[in-house]
Amino acid sequence: MSGHIVLDRQQLAIAFSEVDVIRKTLPQSALSALAQEVVKRVADNLNVTLPLAVMPSSEDIDLLCMALSSPDDGAAIALIEEAQRKGAGYEALYRYYLAESSRRLGTWWDEDKISFYRVTIAAGRIYAILRILRLQKHVQSSDLRRTAMFAAVPGENHTLGIAIAADLARDQGWDVELFQGHSHDELVDVMTKRDTQVIGLSASTKRSLPALMKLIVGLRISKPKAKILVCGPIVTTDFEFEGVTRADATAGDFDTALKMMETLATSG
Repeated sequence: MSGHIVLDRQQLAIAFSEVDVIRKTLPQSALSALAQEVVKRVADNLNVTLPLAVMPSSEDIDLLCMALSSPDDGAAIALIEEAQRKGAGYEALYRYYLAESSRRLGTWWDEDKISFYRVTIAAGRIYAILRILRLQKHVQSSDLRRTAMFAAVPGENHTLGIAIAADLARDQGWDVELFQGHSHDELVDVMTKRDTQVIGLSASTKRSLPALMKLIVGLRISKPKAKILVCGPIVTTDFEFEGVTRADATAGDFDTALKMMETLATSG
């Protein structure tokens, strides 16, 4: 069981605000995809072998699900903090409390026991809580070579730029693995299996925003130590990509991207 982590409520308030902006910015179809991504990937980490002393009851999970989807954004935090006081550490919170809540929310959604609106609220809060827990866990990245993974987001037709950027980065001594033409699940799966921690994601226009946000969410959950750099013309739009629950850096041109890569590669 992991050590106790005191949730930073100020950071959570920022994270909740960020995911709320995303909910209000993206169309309903994209929101549905994001909610499904959170529910699916968090629920996949369910682990029922935790000590009985820290395992919540079915009623506890129901209460957490209702709190996560309630108008009060502090209700779920209070329950998480109560679980911590009972001895639940990082692994218990992630792999049982939030994973089981995600699975149950998915069931309720499938059975029409909870509205789409409330599921997107709950999914956003689960994502934000996990992100803050991981940031506060202070897990150091391994000492890797100057390696990176570059990918165009699924459905992106303008891929020449990312291919050129990969070649230019290689000329500067970077070991770059380039992914093009992959589906969302293929990208998340293959990137999760690599040790490389710097990931450059390229997108051109706002049409790619839903796919980009879904990919960031999937990678944040499945590869929490990754440093994500968003590149390409999309960073010049009015959408804010950097933040607690979003990308670690953005770059609209190659020189900026290279500087950001160097910074991300040496950050903890």
